[in-house]
Amino acid sequence: MSPIHTRPIGASGLSVSVVGLGGYELGPEPEEGPDVDRAVSVIRTALEVGVDWLDTSENYLATHNESLIGNALAQIDDDVLIASKAAPGAGITGGGSGFRRDQIHAACRASLSRLGRDHLDLYFLHWPDRTGVPLEETWAAMVELADEGLVRAIGLSNYSIEDVERCHAERPVDAVQVGLSVIDYLDDRGSIARCGELGIGVTIFEPLASGVLSGKTVEQVRASWTGAWVETDFYRNLLDPVWGARCSTVVQGMAAIGARLDATVAQLAIGWVLAQPGVTAAIVGSRNGRHMRENAAASDLELTEVLDELEQLIPLGPNARIKDGDGPPVE
Repeated sequence: MSPIHTRPIGASGLSVSVVGLGGYELGPEPEEGPDVDRAVSVIRTALEVGVDWLDTSENYLATHNESLIGNALAQIDDDVLIASKAAPGAGITGGGSGFRRDQIHAACRASLSRLGRDHLDLYFLHWPDRTGVPLEETWAAMVELADEGLVRAIGLSNYSIEDVERCHAERPVDAVQVGLSVIDYLDDRGSIARCGELGIGVTIFEPLASGVLSGKTVEQVRASWTGAWVETDFYRNLLDPVWGARCSTVVQGMAAIGARLDATVAQLAIGWVLAQPGVTAAIVGSRNGRHMRENAAASDLELTEVLDELEQLIPLGPNARIKDGDGPPVE
């Protein structure tokens, strides 16, 4: 496998490998203890294959994900670029510090402590505040962190392009983080391309649609979703029996294309994301070194001759039907 190439994060001077390691999958889930040895193994494998950064958040597993990653990084000599996020409040995966100026400063310092770092390479606002904190106040606090050298690049996750442009006018946004896959978040492609035009780096979560495009069957993926997750829009949109069947149709089509390229469905899914205008990198989580190697190899795929075929699969999936209002309600 050839070394993974890198792409710049805005005008920050920071570049990252086009495949990043999603830290959330390293755990620990609520019912398990932290497996630091496993995390060390996966991170070392990622570095061996050229993946030079990982993504986490204070919100992931109520800060326990950052703590686990920090303990793992203490055993790793090679440098790893770290992206993390501040959250405005509680979400399905844990709490958040809040988006007032002092809360953003405290959140960053707490993340640095848990991760054992003196700076973060990328720092995002995880999702928009709904409690009335002005975005201008929160963004100004992020700028202060960058000016103090506590973070190298700042960005927005899950924000509208209108909000991104508002912040960009005050101080350039270095990066945004949004979802995208062949079967989900497809309406965001225009915003992603616009970010590219503005010189903003775009890191993509869910390129494998939480496992639907990983090579597992939809039934296997559905069985792994329990508790509050089954009430989420993602579950209803992709794993409800109606939509799940349509996802399976897309996966079968991708498998046929992948067979001609000697590529897995997962590699094809990641490669498609990396080929989209404006995309800087795709974040892929894994607890398995073999999967990490497979995911990284997607950066070598040349998809020019099959991109049209992949586009033809999109209307067969759930996205178009959801927009047409056919099937179960989406809230």
